[in-house]
Amino acid sequence: MKKLLLTAAAILVTLHMYGQGTFQGSVNFNSVASGNLIKDPSGANAAGSAYRVGLWWGQTGVTDDNALTQIGASANMLSGASAGYFNNLGRTITYQGRAGIDDRNGAILAFQIRGWESRGGTLLQWDQAVAAGANVGKSDIFTLKTKDETLATEPKPDIGFAPGFAGGFAIVPEPSAIALGLLGAGALLMLRRRK
Repeated sequence: MKKLLLTAAAILVTLHMYGQGTFQGSVNFNSVASGNLIKDPSGANAAGSAYRVGLWWGQTGVTDDNALTQIGASANMLSGASAGYFNNLGRTITYQGRAGIDDRNGAILAFQIRGWESRGGTLLQWDQAVAAGANVGKSDIFTLKTKDETLATEPKPDIGFAPGFAGGFAIVPEPSAIALGLLGAGALLMLRRRK
């Protein structure tokens, strides 16, 4: 009888672990007219194929951006009057239960937007840009309630209008590159003083 009860308990635990279900939520990867701009190193609006932007997501409560996963491909920044903005339409996130607040479809999830210098279209991925020492930037991690894909009438939220993305961000040299530059400049000044 004990073996039967232990087996039944093990089956229930296993079903609970794996029976949480697969859920979906979606967002529009769009910031047009949000007022939240992405700037280039000179302070101008990042424009066209010279800059790329991508979207990362994770479980609600994530504070380490290394724990985030990219959703879909990166995109060029818009040009002309829309410089500083991006518009790459919908992204659907599929996740197991317990990914966000309210685990059902359309949960509140964590997001981050990252932008980088593409160097003539040769750096299409964030990791490539970081490894190449390109100018990069990223937003703070913020949360957003995603669209419940089972509700046809619920609109997809535009990621650029999320309150946590307020103000946008700048694509600038990595702090380590700045520190190395300052260190080198300081060394040159010291050498000049000695002469």
